Amino acid sequence: MEVKKYRGAFPEGNGNPVFIDGVRTPFVKSFGAFQKADTLELFSRVVEGLLRKTGIDPEQIDEVSAGVVIPQTKNANVARDAIINLGLPDHIHGYTLNRACTSSMHSIADAAKEIKFGHPAMILAGGVECLSDVPIAYSKKAQQFLLELNKAKTGADRLAIAKKFSAKDWLPKPPALAEPLTGLTMGESAEIMAKINEISREDQDKFAAASHLKAAAAQKDGRFDEEVIPVWASPSFDCVEADNIIRADTSAEKMAKLKPVFDKKYGSLTAANSSPLTDGASVSLIMDEKRAQDLGLSPKSKILDFTFVGIDPTEQLLIGPAIAIPLLLKRNNMTFDDIDLFEIHEAFAAQVLSCTKSMDSADFCERYFGDSKAFGAVPEDKLNVNGGAIAIGHPFGATGSRLVTTLSNELIRRDKNIGLIGICAAGGMAGAMLIERTK
Repeated sequence: MEVKKYRGAFPEGNGNPVFIDGVRTPFVKSFGAFQKADTLELFSRVVEGLLRKTGIDPEQIDEVSAGVVIPQTKNANVARDAIINLGLPDHIHGYTLNRACTSSMHSIADAAKEIKFGHPAMILAGGVECLSDVPIAYSKKAQQFLLELNKAKTGADRLAIAKKFSAKDWLPKPPALAEPLTGLTMGESAEIMAKINEISREDQDKFAAASHLKAAAAQKDGRFDEEVIPVWASPSFDCVEADNIIRADTSAEKMAKLKPVFDKKYGSLTAANSSPLTDGASVSLIMDEKRAQDLGLSPKSKILDFTFVGIDPTEQLLIGPAIAIPLLLKRNNMTFDDIDLFEIHEAFAAQVLSCTKSMDSADFCERYFGDSKAFGAVPEDKLNVNGGAIAIGHPFGATGSRLVTTLSNELIRRDKNIGLIGICAAGGMAGAMLIERTK
């Protein structure tokens, strides 16, 4: 029998977590190009793609982590399954987490914490979502029926059980997108935020149209080429090379013609000013700075700090970035003037505009920070300069890693230094992260 030996002591490190590089699949509309794929296939593709791009020896990898919001029962731990699926070394630890839309940013933060704690690790941290292939559960009555049927000892017992069962109990129950405590979907909650913060339909459509036009320009100029890898999607294995949701031909005027979808009578949120259901995966290489130097790897950015917060989900479910961002900046003695580029996740135009308006509100800052002075306004020319999830798409578990990759590349491209990411999430959660360009 072959004897396998684990590696010896970790190499030296300096405790500084850095982002080396990241890749992602094209982000595509659900039930489209990746309809026959699953989370294991998509996440395996980006892990393999990043290994090929960086040229790192898989033996050097210590861990793979993945964020998934709606997991598939067949691959409950998709990170470890991807390790095995790709034939990577057995010693690599893999785990999967769910922190809603902050999931892959949380996986990156976890990697940074491990490095800060003194483990000079090399970690692939990312996430994946394949809403085209979600588990469909049966009702509780159907589950109980099957259990009783399995326990029945005679044909007569089985027949008696079958007679008590109603056909309607076999109707499958799709995954719930509503908050379990409020019963409201994120779109319905965003409608409430739009009303509370007086965000007009016109401003939402204007913001959404700008997201598409900025993303279209970035795609045309090749700014996404650095991060997107082609995927030959099964079963036809046609090559998917680019995001397919971005619309270069849209405008606020065209969007204004659409009807509201969450509050059909009084609402202002439409399919156009909301992020679409999206399939995709992303992954980032996070490691100790000294270990990277010793291996001849050049980091793109440093992970300076991050924070995650929870808020009351019954009031403004997605307002969290307006709290997390100021908290993070205050902790680092920074203001908006110190930030060169912002990435605020676009779940809905109403949500982003509510967050930016709140941070510039003295009343909001007094309530949450005990400071009657407004934190300030995010400069429009620094916000989501390549568009956001409204145009690019939002695979729940993958967005955080995409934002770290996109922002790191853009800081290098523009010769800027400090970037900030803010992400809202279901359950009344949010996170923010500060990064600094190294190249």
